[in-house]
Amino acid sequence: MKKLCFLFFYMLGYPQDTMNDFPISKNMVTDTTKKITLYNRLYQYGIADAFVGGLYKGTLPLKDLKSKGDFGLGAPDMLDGELTILNGKVYQTKATGITIEAGDQFKTSLSFVTFFRPDKGFSMEKEADKEAVFQLISANLPNKNSIYAIKITGRFRMVKTRAFPPVKEEPFPVLTSIFHTQKTFDFSHAEGVLVGYYIPEYLNGINVKDFHFHFLSADKKQGGHVLDFVGENLKIELANLNSFELELPQNKDFQNFQFTTKNNEALQRVEQGK
Repeated sequence: MKKLCFLFFYMLGYPQDTMNDFPISKNMVTDTTKKITLYNRLYQYGIADAFVGGLYKGTLPLKDLKSKGDFGLGAPDMLDGELTILNGKVYQTKATGITIEAGDQFKTSLSFVTFFRPDKGFSMEKEADKEAVFQLISANLPNKNSIYAIKITGRFRMVKTRAFPPVKEEPFPVLTSIFHTQKTFDFSHAEGVLVGYYIPEYLNGINVKDFHFHFLSADKKQGGHVLDFVGENLKIELANLNSFELELPQNKDFQNFQFTTKNNEALQRVEQGK
C-alpha cells in the first residue's frame, strides 16, 4: 500500500517558570534514519472531518500504528467502539461495555499516537470536575498554539464515557446523525487513566481542537470516550509535542470523499456526544 505523509515541525518550548511538582523521566527514543526524536512527535492517521463524514473503514493495521507511538487515541474499524493506546498496547471499548486488547491485524480508520515521555507535571489532591481540571491544565500550557499529549492518573468518583456500535450497511451515515445509537457508561469510584491531547484551533478539522480524552480503568476492563468526570488525587503529566506527522489513507473511499467547508460545529458535537 502506498503511503502519503506530511511532516510538520515547530519549535515550541516551556518557559522556565512552568509548574513541575514531581520528577519527569527524560528517556528518549530516537529515529536515527530521520534524525527526529520520536517522543515529541504526534503521528496521525486519517482526517477527522472525513471520519465524521462517514469514513469508518479501517485501513491501517494496529501493528503499524504501534510502530509510531505507545500512547494515544483512535477509532476502530467500522466504528466499533473506541480505541485507547497506553504503554504500547491498544484497547478496544465496545458498545456492549466490554474492553479488550485489540490484535495487531485489527485496523483503525483514524488514530493519534506519540511515544509518550512527559516533560512537565503536577498534582491535584482535592476533588475536581472536568471543567476545573481542564482550566488548571490550560493555565499551565505555556503555548496555546502547541500540541500536548496529556496523561491523567488517579481515582475518579465518576467517569462518564461512550462508545458507538459498529456500522453495517453502506453508504455509511455521518456521525452526527447516529448519536442515538451511542452507548454511554457511568463508572463510580474507579482507578484509572485518562489518555488524551490538547489540540490547537488551527488543526481543527484535521484533528479535533481543545481537549480530547479516553478513559481506561486500572484493570483494563472499562473505558471509552470521555464525556465527563470527577476525580481526586490526580497526577497530571504533559508532553509538549513539537512536530506532527500526518499520514493520509490511500483507499478509494478517501480518494473519492468530498470535503466541504469546515463544519466545526459537527466536530464539537461529536466530541461532546450530543
